[in-house]
Amino acid sequence: MKKFIFLSFMLLLTACLQEGAVTAKDPICNKESCSRCRMVLSEKRYAAQRILPNGEVHFYDDIGCAMRHNHTVDDGKLFVRPYGGEDWVPAEEAMFLSGLRTPMNSGFGAVRKGGKMSFADVQKEFKN
Repeated sequence: MKKFIFLSFMLLLTACLQEGAVTAKDPICNKESCSRCRMVLSEKRYAAQRILPNGEVHFYDDIGCAMRHNHTVDDGKLFVRPYGGEDWVPAEEAMFLSGLRTPMNSGFGAVRKGGKMSFADVQKEFKN
C-alpha cells in the first residue's frame, strides 16, 4: 500500500511539473497598465505581452516598451497582436512595419500583411 501511495504521489508530482504550452491572454483594455511605462493600455493594435517562465504576464502598450523593459532574452515568451486580427502570435513569428504612430512612439507594429521587418530586425533597432 505504501508503494502505491508513493507511486501515485510521484505520478501526480510529475504531471504537475510538466511544461505546458504558453498561451497569451487578453489584457483588460482601459484598465490594465503597461508594465514599463504604466500608461493604460488603450490600443489593442500595438499591445504586446511577455509571459515569464513562472507564469507572470507583463502587458505593454507598445512593442517599444516590451523591448526596453528590463528583461533578458531568456525571460519568457513575447507575444504581439498583428493589426487586423484578434489572435496573439509569438513575436519571432510576426512581421513588422516601421514608421507607424504608436502609443510610445516606437514606430513599430506587427502586421498580417505587408510587413517588411522580422522581429530580429526590430530587436536590432532597439539595441542601437
